[in-house]
Amino acid sequence: MHMESQFAAAQRPITPDGAPSVAEIVDKVEDLIALPDTAVRLNALLTDPDASTGEIAEVLRLDPALCGRVLRAVNSAYFGLRARVDTIPRAVSIIGTGELHSLVLASSAAQALENISSELVSMQAFWEHSVRAALAARAFAEKTLPRHRERVFLSALMHDVGQLVLCHQLPAESRKCLEAIQSGEPRERIEFAVFGFTHADVGAALLERWRLPESIAEPVRYHHAFDAATKYGKEAALIHLGCKVSHLMEQGPEYGAACTFDVDPEAWTQAACSPEDLEKVTFEVGMHWLKVMEILGPESALIY
Repeated sequence: MHMESQFAAAQRPITPDGAPSVAEIVDKVEDLIALPDTAVRLNALLTDPDASTGEIAEVLRLDPALCGRVLRAVNSAYFGLRARVDTIPRAVSIIGTGELHSLVLASSAAQALENISSELVSMQAFWEHSVRAALAARAFAEKTLPRHRERVFLSALMHDVGQLVLCHQLPAESRKCLEAIQSGEPRERIEFAVFGFTHADVGAALLERWRLPESIAEPVRYHHAFDAATKYGKEAALIHLGCKVSHLMEQGPEYGAACTFDVDPEAWTQAACSPEDLEKVTFEVGMHWLKVMEILGPESALIY
C-alpha cells in the first residue's frame, strides 16, 4: 500500500464510537504508574527555593528505597566523584538541588514505568532513545537555558511516555498506527488521524496527573509542535532537537555531524541554538548515555 493510501486509511477512525479521551486513558493507568508519595512531596520541596537541605533529607528518609537509589546514583560513574557520598545532605551539597531533582523524578518515573508493558514497545529501545534525547536537550540547554537545564532534561526524558500508555491501553489501534508510521508518515499526523490526539498529549496529561509543573509538562505536549507552545516554547524546541539528535545517533556508529540532520530551521531559532552545536552535543551524549542508562535503564540495579 502506498504512503498516501495508508494515510487516507488512517484518517478513517479505527477506534469504536465512544473511544476514550486523553483524560480517560490516563485515568486507567494512574494507579498502575503513579509516582510514590515521597517523590511527589520531594518535587514540591526541590522546586521551592526556601526549602532546606534538612527538609529534603527528612522526606527522603521516609522512603528508604528511593533514598538508596539516589545515593547509589550519586556514587555512580556518571558523577565520577572521588569520595563516596553516604548522606542526602552531602549529596545535595555536592550536586545541588537541580541534579537531585532530576535523580528523584527520573528514578521514580523509571520505577513506575516498570509496571506498564506492551509487546509493541521495547523498553530497552525506549530508554536508550529517551536518555539520548534528554542528554542532548540538556547539552543544548547549557548554552541557551543554563539555569533550567535539569528541567529540560526531565521533560526530554519523559517526552515519549505517552507512547507507552497508548500501546498499553489501546494495543490494537496502536499496532495499526505503528504500521502506518513505518511507511514514513509523521507519527504525530498518523496518531491524530487514528486517535484524535497524539502521544505527546497523553504524556503531558500523565505528567500533570503526577503534579509535575507546567514547565515540564508543556514542552512534552509540544515537542513535535514547538511553535504552538504558549509559555515554554524554547524548552519544547530544545526537546525537539534532542529527539532529532537521538534519532541521528540511532543510525549507528557511522552517524556524525556530516549526516543528514532533518530539522526545521525554526527549531534552531526558537531554541536559540545552531547546527554548529551539533558535533559537540553528539560527542557529549556519546560520552554519557551508557552511564545514565546504568542508573535509569530497565535492567538497572538501581530500580528495585
